[in-house]
Amino acid sequence: MGHGFEIRKKKIQEKLDRDGSILVKDLADELGISETTVRRDLNELDAMGILKQVYGGAVRAETSMPRIASPISTRITQSIAAKRAIGKAAASFVQDNDIVYIDPGTTSWEMIPYLKDRKNLTIISNSVRLLQCLDYIGHHKIIQLGGTLRPDRLDTVGTLAQMGVEQLRGYKAFQGGDGIDMEFGLSAIDHESAMVAKVILANAPQNIIVADHTKFEHPSLLYKIIDIDKIGTLITDKKLSDAWEERCYAASINVVIAGDEQ
Repeated sequence: MGHGFEIRKKKIQEKLDRDGSILVKDLADELGISETTVRRDLNELDAMGILKQVYGGAVRAETSMPRIASPISTRITQSIAAKRAIGKAAASFVQDNDIVYIDPGTTSWEMIPYLKDRKNLTIISNSVRLLQCLDYIGHHKIIQLGGTLRPDRLDTVGTLAQMGVEQLRGYKAFQGGDGIDMEFGLSAIDHESAMVAKVILANAPQNIIVADHTKFEHPSLLYKIIDIDKIGTLITDKKLSDAWEERCYAASINVVIAGDEQ
């Protein structure tokens, strides 16, 4: 490998250190090279143990045991009042005839009961809990993304999930995460969730991020989903700190405090 590879290697490592995961398309655009060259570089770096290739990109090679995501049965009962308020506020952004992606997170999922009275929606999700909600959304068109099932999280991830997302456009994306930080952005504690979410948000003309106050107090900084500056709307349940308000204002983010949206 020549000097050009070494320069690209350094930039790829810096981006991985900063974001935790990378997409082939983003790297090609940022470095001004072809996606074929990016994939070849990632293959070499994977062989060197510097990163781990996944479908559509790569993630940091783990040097320590990652924090384990809580099973959905546990997360459903956490901050339930806040999540319901946020879900109601998020549902107000859905209009008749909309195409929406709803991520598998327990906060986004609180939108579902409020979609019953909407007309002619198309609902996209990689959560298998869709089948449990047919009383609310059975009259809408439902697109269930395939992939590898994670029984503890009741979602699908991996190559097939990302391939499905890459064929879709024109939807509003409602996305949660495991934490949100002023500098790092919205993040997930596992790379599989982060990679699906990254593709979802990259293809969405409008994104609505949902995060209860605990996600600001204890941000997860392992795998980046989206930069703060790329968030369109942020819905939470408590007034933001002055520092956060300034950051959101600077990034032109539409901030909605659940309960104050009317």
